[in-house]
Amino acid sequence: MSGQIPAILVAQEDGTVVSQNRAARRLLGKKTGAYCWDVVGGLKGAEGLPCQRDCVLRLLATGMDNSLHTSFRYGGQRHHLSCVPVDGTVVCALTRDAEHSPEHGQTLTPRERTVLELLAAGETTASAATCLAVTEATVRTHVENMRAKLGVNTRAAIVANGFRFGYLD
Repeated sequence: MSGQIPAILVAQEDGTVVSQNRAARRLLGKKTGAYCWDVVGGLKGAEGLPCQRDCVLRLLATGMDNSLHTSFRYGGQRHHLSCVPVDGTVVCALTRDAEHSPEHGQTLTPRERTVLELLAAGETTASAATCLAVTEATVRTHVENMRAKLGVNTRAAIVANGFRFGYLD
């Protein structure tokens, strides 16, 4: 879990990992098809991870308004796990706690927070633009600004860090 990019895994309802970013592959190996609780919960040397059999299904059953955030120890340092239900999947982000705030102390603007809330609710660029009565290009600009401020590459990571940094409940 080095650098700015969190290790991101996406698990479907049965807990099977269906996608992972490069940082997750470096940390955990290629784990597509394995159960999330075995992959994340099996992180050698990690202490305090809440991963259990069927945790993905239980989290999805609580609804999109709920997510799991926990700190754990790994490699002698504090880390953070965020598991966020999004459209029938759970996005899990593993990050080092040393990154307590967005890059360079930048905070999200009120409009970026609104776009973040729409992304977390599953809105697309087009539907978010309609909700906000702006162009799709304007929404894409806000998304790109959030990527830079939060130091991530994907919309799923933006949402995960939105929860982690307290922009989302």
